[in-house]
Amino acid sequence: MDTVRVWMSAPPVVARDTMTLPQARQLLTELNIRRLPVVDSKDELVGIVTEGDINRISDSAEGDLAEYNLYYRVKDLPVREFMRRPVMTVTPETRLCGAAQLMIANHIHGVPVVIGKRVIGVVTVSDLLRWMVGSEEDAGTVPMSAQSAARD
Repeated sequence: MDTVRVWMSAPPVVARDTMTLPQARQLLTELNIRRLPVVDSKDELVGIVTEGDINRISDSAEGDLAEYNLYYRVKDLPVREFMRRPVMTVTPETRLCGAAQLMIANHIHGVPVVIGKRVIGVVTVSDLLRWMVGSEEDAGTVPMSAQSAARD
């Protein structure tokens, strides 16, 4: 029985709730990731922001100079103003199938792994695919595409 603890990405990359939209965009781009759990000054999970959330507000780094609303320009907008909450989470002991079911049911591609309110990792669809491929290799199962190719 594989658990999230074995397959999650850790340590997690998180954003402080005071981080601005351009800083979050830059972090996502530099690390080639698509989501940032958002933590407060006590390092407790308070939200999540995704690449899609950022792109809905400003479709490019050049657009970060535009006005967002009466109070903020996009370049000054802290992630706490547009992060999603509440956040779907799993624990390190959650079975991978349970994490996959949560993602499917909620149409999301990753969830923070928490102990209490502390983020200790993130599990994503990519992690689930690595697990699936590893499980198939361990079982000696030949992928369906390889079986089809062998018949041709």
